[in-house]
Amino acid sequence: MDTAFFTGLSTELDGSGARAQLAGAVDSSAACGGPWSDELQHGGPPSALLVRLAEQLAAEAAGRPDLVSVRIAAEFLAPVPVAPLTVSARVLRLARSAVLISAELAAEGRACLQARVWLLTENRASTGQHAGGDLDETPAGAADLDETSELGDEDPSQRPVLDMDGFPYARHLEWRAVSGAARRPGPATTWARARVPLLPGERLSTLQRLALVADSASGISSLVDWDDWSFANVDLDVHLMRQSQDDWVLMQATTELGAGLGLARSTLSDRAGILGAGMQTLLIRSRRD
Repeated sequence: MDTAFFTGLSTELDGSGARAQLAGAVDSSAACGGPWSDELQHGGPPSALLVRLAEQLAAEAAGRPDLVSVRIAAEFLAPVPVAPLTVSARVLRLARSAVLISAELAAEGRACLQARVWLLTENRASTGQHAGGDLDETPAGAADLDETSELGDEDPSQRPVLDMDGFPYARHLEWRAVSGAARRPGPATTWARARVPLLPGERLSTLQRLALVADSASGISSLVDWDDWSFANVDLDVHLMRQSQDDWVLMQATTELGAGLGLARSTLSDRAGILGAGMQTLLIRSRRD
């Protein structure tokens, strides 16, 4: 098992304030390998890395440490190889309580993943409730947790192991099943946590953690046979409404299919309640052609 998803990150800052930019390089470890090829990355690690770069640049540009990354909109322009990558990020908007960053990964001069990341300042005095408090509506997929009336009492490690060991990325996370199965068609709910850090010696931020896991929603809730069909996602959107110190993420995932297309949706929680949501647009293609 590798010790991190990425190593050797080096960046240089150019400019300041709204004109600040980052550029650098990073090495991908074998842990990033995805389900279709060990040489192509699963979407989770590179998406989480772009969140990490956005957080770094936003803190430098705004000159404040209290910004919280709350949303990533990632676009896969090409497969991301398990290889050395160049990284870059720039400021799109810099305001008093909001920063928008554009970040990119490239391989051999070709852009393969781009993302926009919003970072906001929290105001804990503005509301008296969070996701662990009273909710007006039951979140989608909550029926999967009938056995657990209080998430706060849940110990995910006591749940059955979800069989996700078929490729490198999956082996570098711990998976615990609540309902459904990775290779059985239909909705699924699972706990997941990283076995290794994104970068050596660094703890995942909440949005990094969600991005790392949420790109698996289409896999655990697939409606097609993995051996006969591919269902690569062209994008990944993750929205976050509060921070979490919990290493475990509960993902309640569903997939719907159209004519060669699909949509995977996930509700993302920790043991205190809902954290946010994810969405992926899928391209469904036969692997037999």
